[in-house]
Amino acid sequence: MSDRLNAVLSGWLEGDQTLEGLVAHKEALLWILSAEELELSGILRFLEAVPPEITDAQRRFLDRVLNLLAIRLRDVEDLEADDLNRIAAAYRKWGTPHRMGHLLLALLSATGSEASLERFAELIVEQPPSNSNAAAIAFVPLLRQDDLPTETLFPKLLEALSHLSVASLVLDLANYVTRQGMVDKHPASDRVDALGELFSGLIARLSKFEAEPPKDAKDFAAAKVAVTEATSIALAICDAFALIGDDKAVGKLKTALDLKHRKLRADAAIALAKLGNEEGKELLIELAGEPVCRPRVLVVAEELDMLAKIPSEHQTEQAQVEGELAAWLAMDTQFGMPPHEVQQVDSRTLGWPGFEQAQQCHLIQYAYHMPGGTFQSVGIVGPVIQSFAVDLGSLPLPDIYAAFAGWQADHPEVFEVEPDKWQPNQHELANSLLQRVASEGYETPQPAMLGFFFGDVRLIAATRRDGQPGTAIADLRNTTFYPAGESRHPISPREAYYIHAGREYLQAFNKDRPEWVSLHESLGDKEEAE
Repeated sequence: MSDRLNAVLSGWLEGDQTLEGLVAHKEALLWILSAEELELSGILRFLEAVPPEITDAQRRFLDRVLNLLAIRLRDVEDLEADDLNRIAAAYRKWGTPHRMGHLLLALLSATGSEASLERFAELIVEQPPSNSNAAAIAFVPLLRQDDLPTETLFPKLLEALSHLSVASLVLDLANYVTRQGMVDKHPASDRVDALGELFSGLIARLSKFEAEPPKDAKDFAAAKVAVTEATSIALAICDAFALIGDDKAVGKLKTALDLKHRKLRADAAIALAKLGNEEGKELLIELAGEPVCRPRVLVVAEELDMLAKIPSEHQTEQAQVEGELAAWLAMDTQFGMPPHEVQQVDSRTLGWPGFEQAQQCHLIQYAYHMPGGTFQSVGIVGPVIQSFAVDLGSLPLPDIYAAFAGWQADHPEVFEVEPDKWQPNQHELANSLLQRVASEGYETPQPAMLGFFFGDVRLIAATRRDGQPGTAIADLRNTTFYPAGESRHPISPREAYYIHAGREYLQAFNKDRPEWVSLHESLGDKEEAE
C-alpha cells in the first residue's frame, strides 16, 4: 500500500479530529488526481468498507474523496471488473438513503465505458436514489458526453420509469441522445402507450393539486415536492412525444392544456405543434404574448416556419429581452415563478468587463405582487442575465449598470476578504480606515469586508449618515456613501461594493463611448433640475 493511500485510510480510522484536519487542508487529498491504478483500486476497496452510517465530518471527507476520484477516472478508459464490482457492492451496501451513494453512481457515469455504464443502468433500475436532486448528479456526466454506448444504456434504463425519483432523468437522457443523433430513433419509441398512461396519471395528480391544494402547511410542503417531481416527469414526456413523433400522443398531450402551470401548458402546446396539431399551433401563437413563454415559443415557431403568424409586437428586440428575463426569473434556481410585471427601462451598447467587443445591454424592471407585499427591482439582459434580491429601482441608470458590471467582472487582482479571514496587517489597515470613517461623521460603521482592486484597498462598512442607512466605502483617499434605499429589500454592503467597483470598470471601458457620456450628462441635468 502506498504511503499516501495509507495516510488517507489512517486519517479515516483515527476519528473526526483528523478528518476535520483533512477537510481544512484539502491539498492533503489532491494526490488522488494523479493516483496510480493500484492506488485507485485501494481507494475503491476503502469505499467498499465504509459503513452505511457516517458522521458529518466523514461525509465531508467522502465528498472530497469521491469528487477527486471522479475527476481522476475521466482519464481512465475502463476500470477492472473487480473495481466495478467494488463500486456496485459499496452502493448496494450503503443503500439509497445514504447521503453519498449518488456519487458512487457518478463514478460509473463519469468513466463512461460500456462496462461501467452497464453497471450504472443495472443499479439505477435495481436500486435508484431516493432523492431526485441527488440522482441528477449521477446523470449529469452522461449529459456532457458527445458519444455514448447507447445500446448499453437503453432500453435497460427505461425499466426505471416506474421509479419517480429517476423517471424524468431517464427520459431527459433518452431525449438528449435522440436530439444529438446518437440513436436512429428515440429509445422509448415503442413505449408511447406506456408513456401516455404515465402522463395521464401525472396530469390527474397535478389537476387535483391545483383544484384542492392541501390547507395544512406541512401537507402542502410535502405535496409541493411531489408536484415538482411530477411536473419534471411530465415535461420530459412532452419532449419525448415531440421527438418520437407518434400521433397517438396527441390526445394525452391535450389533457395538459387545461392546467394552470404555464411551462407545462407551453411544453404540451409545443409538442402538439411539432406533431402538426392545429390546436397546439394556435396555443403556441397565443403563448407568445406571455413574456415567460416567449423565448422558447419564438424558437419553436421559427423551427416550424410559423414566425409569420406570431404578432410582430412579440418579436421586437424589447419583447424578446423582456421574455428572457421573465424566463430566467421563473427558473427554480431564481424566484421559481414569472414576474407579474416586466418592462424594459433602458437599452444601450456599452464596453463591458470581460468582453473585447461592446455589448448590447438591456435593463428590465419587474415586479412580483404577493400577499405579503410587492417586490420589485431591475435585472439585466445582455452580456449576462442577472438580478439581485434587492431593490435597485431607486438607483440612477449608470449605477444599475455598474452593479451588474461589478458583480460579473472577474480578475485575479480584484477580490474581497471578510473580517474573519483578515490577516493582522489587514486588521490594522481596516481599523485605521474605520476610525477615519467614524471621524467623518458616519454613525457606528460596522466592517463588512476589505476590497482589493488592482492594488488599491477599500474598507466596506455598513453605517448611517444623517440617520440614513447605507454603506461607506473608504480607500486611502476618499469615502463614498451608498444609501441602502427605502425599500423593504435594501441595498446591502455587497451590492454597494458591486456598484463601486462597477463604476470604475465602466468608466474605463466607456470613457470615449458617446452613449455612456450622454447617460451621465442626462443624469447630471436631472440632478441639477432637482
